[in-house]
Amino acid sequence: MTFEDEWSKLRTDAAAGQKSTHMQLNQTDPPGPGLPGVLTFKSSSSRKKSAVKALEDTVQPDTKTAGECVDESTEKAQKEFKDWATGSGLTEALKGWHASVKALQARLSQEKSALSGANTYFLNNDYMVGTGLSAVVPPSQYPEDIPYPSRISKYQ
Repeated sequence: MTFEDEWSKLRTDAAAGQKSTHMQLNQTDPPGPGLPGVLTFKSSSSRKKSAVKALEDTVQPDTKTAGECVDESTEKAQKEFKDWATGSGLTEALKGWHASVKALQARLSQEKSALSGANTYFLNNDYMVGTGLSAVVPPSQYPEDIPYPSRISKYQ
């Protein structure tokens, strides 16, 4: 197959895919048991805790160590080439490296905080939904001055 043939086929396939009127989500869970077509949402407190522990004990310290190991050799080379364009290039590269390591550490810290707070968020959300549902007034207790009360209770 020539390049032109392959390129033509790829363009045709892409155009056919754009005409689609449905959305496809990749990487979703299979439907839940007994509920065809219904996806399940799961949250595991123990898995979140183990991920936070891994971030604290391994990932963040290893990232810090990896970020610092470049400093020694690069700073030595930077001093050796200080009067050359290579020296200024190394200086700029080192600044970029430090910024990247700092951003990565901040991102890891944010992920750790998000994982730690996720369980609280789910519990608070469940509590708020439950509170909202318990505050619903049964139809028999509606005041008469509501302009459009529900009459669904008449059909029970």
